[in-house]
Amino acid sequence: MIDDAVGLLGRTAVRTLRGIPVVGRLLGAAPSFDVEGRVLFITGAARGLGAEIARQAHARGAHVALVGRRMAPLQELADDLGERAAAFEADVTDSDKLQDAADAVVARFGGIDVVIANAGIAPPSDTIATIDPAAFERTVEVDLLGQWRTVRAALPAVIERQGHVVMVGSVYAFFNGVLAASYAVSKAGVEQLARTLRVELAQHGVSVGYAYLGFIDTDLATEVFADDHVGAVRQAIPGFLTRPMTVQAAAAAVLSGVDRRAARISAPGWVAPMLATRSLTTAVMDDVLMHNSGVTGAIRTAEALRAKEVVERAGVTDR
Repeated sequence: MIDDAVGLLGRTAVRTLRGIPVVGRLLGAAPSFDVEGRVLFITGAARGLGAEIARQAHARGAHVALVGRRMAPLQELADDLGERAAAFEADVTDSDKLQDAADAVVARFGGIDVVIANAGIAPPSDTIATIDPAAFERTVEVDLLGQWRTVRAALPAVIERQGHVVMVGSVYAFFNGVLAASYAVSKAGVEQLARTLRVELAQHGVSVGYAYLGFIDTDLATEVFADDHVGAVRQAIPGFLTRPMTVQAAAAAVLSGVDRRAARISAPGWVAPMLATRSLTTAVMDDVLMHNSGVTGAIRTAEALRAKEVVERAGVTDR
């Protein structure tokens, strides 16, 4: 029994270390799963990270199924990419539409090898006490349940090909979600979804990875910090943690994870060590945020803004 436990710990350690690109190269190559010739089912593919993943995968010889809510930008990207690319309209809040899209992809390309569950929205910058319940639930609906629906729709096809699933997540899986609770809750939930799927699908030869991505230079990241008071939270965190990486670098990291069937994808470089020491770094982060006057002020501002909106909606004005 002890030998089994030691062996398990050893294998887990090697897999974790292989997830760090520099260390992984030193340990030797993990099983290769090159995207060339594979069929990738990508949600949120109309813009940002999803579109860039599609471009890079297509350039490497993959067939890319571009899935999203708005057909026009998807079709434009498909036309730009040309052969081996096709657009499919589906909202991740609609299970039936997602299933129709997955079935259509199988009919068009013959199957699905890789799922990139990427669709997501930015949260409103409110506290838990002041956020509109509908807005909180909408974020969870898209960012968490949308990923679950995506995987469910494509799973039979992925199992048939013993493929790979990537749940595109965020460092908010373990970062404090102050003024972004619905987003952080969703990303933490997706992390657990990925871990559970990894165990449940192993017997079918399917691998599952979670992408712990830092801030990316996309519209979504811009929206997260759009309000002035949210900037105070950003200033309380060391600059390198919130400095956005390019969308090209983020997409390359995700595809590198697919190549390695990686359980954990992390980018930029500071994410992996923080992830490895998350019990310590999260405790320090919580303490810093709780005792930072700028963060306290940002929370008060968010509360005041919401109170003002409530008053204005009620038609009451200050005299």
